Amino acid sequence: MRRSLSIATLVAVVALLAGSASAQNRAVLHGCAKQGEIRFRAADGLRLAGHRFGRGKTAVVFAHEARGGACQWIPFARALARRGYLTIAFDFRGYGRSQTPKRGAWSRLPADVIAAAKLSRSLGAKKVVAVGASMGGTNAVVAAANARTVIDGVISVSAPTSYGRTDALAAARRLQVPALYLVGEGDEGFVEHARLLYDATSSADKRLEIMNSAQHGVLLAAEHPARSLIEQFVAAR
Repeated sequence: MRRSLSIATLVAVVALLAGSASAQNRAVLHGCAKQGEIRFRAADGLRLAGHRFGRGKTAVVFAHEARGGACQWIPFARALARRGYLTIAFDFRGYGRSQTPKRGAWSRLPADVIAAAKLSRSLGAKKVVAVGASMGGTNAVVAAANARTVIDGVISVSAPTSYGRTDALAAARRLQVPALYLVGEGDEGFVEHARLLYDATSSADKRLEIMNSAQHGVLLAAEHPARSLIEQFVAAR
């Protein structure tokens, strides 16, 4: 009797978790904003998706974390759009509505940031700032180093020095555009990553801010001090 109850309970828990995961995947798949859906391609032809808000001569491209998608950035993207900026929050390849790449193409995440930046310019932007959280920050730094004529500034929030085959530390040594590194002092391990990226950055216009917070990535960016620094950085472009 006890065994039957345990099995039944286990089945129920597994079903509940599967249902939650399925609902979570559907939420990412179908996006989080009904307006401003966009489709575009990376340099290797991969189909990408995201959301576009507002218009302006300065654009802000938002790159998400590993456990997330464009939806993470939508509130911030909308807020900046109301202040007169063009904003794009996109799904990296393999996330949300973006196409899943074949083996080998997963290492080209910086190309997705560059594609979103190029799209911003095609929509009228004269300046583009790339903002990335965690994994997104790593790839934003590499994108900014590789496409300095397309991206005019980069903000890295809680980014590791590398993610998979993407080496932001090496890219930082080639970085020529203004850079802002944000990290929470209680975000274990990531303070050292931020310091290493800051020290390696060759651009004379660079700044490191260690915030009084234990939050990571998008959650850190949503807090008032970090959010204000991001807004000031964007306004200065």
